[in-house]
Amino acid sequence: MDNRFRDNNTKSIQEILNKILDSPELRQGVRETRVLKAWNSLLGPMAEKITKNIYIKGGVLYVSLNSSVIRNDLLMHKSKIIESLNKEAGAKVISDIVLR
Repeated sequence: MDNRFRDNNTKSIQEILNKILDSPELRQGVRETRVLKAWNSLLGPMAEKITKNIYIKGGVLYVSLNSSVIRNDLLMHKSKIIESLNKEAGAKVISDIVLR
């Protein structure tokens, strides 16, 4: 085998993947995805029925709901929901929730 083109700084695929996954942007994106998934698991089967739209912008979770009754109920538990979502993400991702 010809070693002329072999790089002495070769790295394993695992090392390369770890470096990519350790980037702050990707880490934040993964955490935000965990929060969005946790919303459905936190609310259970009704989450998909009542949630019209959900997204995160600037640390704020925006949720559009079909039911004003459920919106008011969720508002009463807002701080507990934020705490649960951040716990699921493994970091403080959400600082506030806007329910519409």
